[in-house]
Amino acid sequence: MKKGFILITGLLIAFVSWLAYFFIANEAPIIKGKLDYNIEYKEGLFLDVYQPTTVVYEKTPVVIYVHGGAWIGGSKMTVNNNRFNKAFNTLREQGYAIVSPDYTVADEFKSPFPACITDVEDAIAWIKLNAETYNFDLDNLGIFGESAGGHIAMMIAFPDTAYYALDYQDTPFNYVIDVYGPTDLEGIYKSELADSLDKIVQELPAPIASNLNIAPRIFGFDPKTDTIRAQGVMRTYSPIHFLGRKIPPVLIIHGNEDQVVPLSQSLLLKKHLDSLNIPSEMHILDKVNHGFIGANEAQMAEVQTWISDFILRHYKENQRTKTKG
Repeated sequence: MKKGFILITGLLIAFVSWLAYFFIANEAPIIKGKLDYNIEYKEGLFLDVYQPTTVVYEKTPVVIYVHGGAWIGGSKMTVNNNRFNKAFNTLREQGYAIVSPDYTVADEFKSPFPACITDVEDAIAWIKLNAETYNFDLDNLGIFGESAGGHIAMMIAFPDTAYYALDYQDTPFNYVIDVYGPTDLEGIYKSELADSLDKIVQELPAPIASNLNIAPRIFGFDPKTDTIRAQGVMRTYSPIHFLGRKIPPVLIIHGNEDQVVPLSQSLLLKKHLDSLNIPSEMHILDKVNHGFIGANEAQMAEVQTWISDFILRHYKENQRTKTKG
């Protein structure tokens, strides 16, 4: 009994030590400046506000960060991993606030759509409602998402798609940042990786297979038994079908060896944006997989610069006076 307690205690100390090292070594935003943590923006859902570490503007521009997780997981705390943390720290030093909300994810045969979209819309409504309290600049809002979060960001920022939350009012964003986000769900569902995974799952024991087969969880039903309904869902929730000329500037970042969201998804988006003369910028990382797996130190440094520079370039002065200090 005593040995077991000592072992558990040792493991907890080791885990806490590792966690502390991770945050400090990666300069996680959570260890810098003021953080308002776990604010309930709607029943059962929370967001974090990373306030600026330097006062630069009379009012604070806001970056809304939507985490990834294949619509089945993920966390608002992703802000603190080493994929974007340096960019977020740079932005906070330049007077920006980062708002990171959690949102509804898929449950067993319960689709996350449209709840994951309406949740982020409600988080944006919370930002508007609390703008005076936090000194938010509602004329300088941008939205940034990774993977599934990139998909959600596009579904909110592109015209005529903000019809999910009943009380949501259209928001003019200064920019959209899409990091390897799905743009055409049919292309994801029918990708080579999805086919390969499906074949593997089919050969597993039923109890295990049911846990690994995520398609019914995302659709809310088995798409193989109701293909017409599945086509409707994929079209309804594919950002590529909602492109219009009022879209704000878009930054796209994608690895050319992404096996989860094929590069073709971003190339398709870029092609359509160009056809509409929508300002956009695309960066393709060589030999890099989903989640920046395989990226070297130089490539990750470029990612931080692309993101922070793009956001800073799209700040709107609106005749406000900067108050550096």
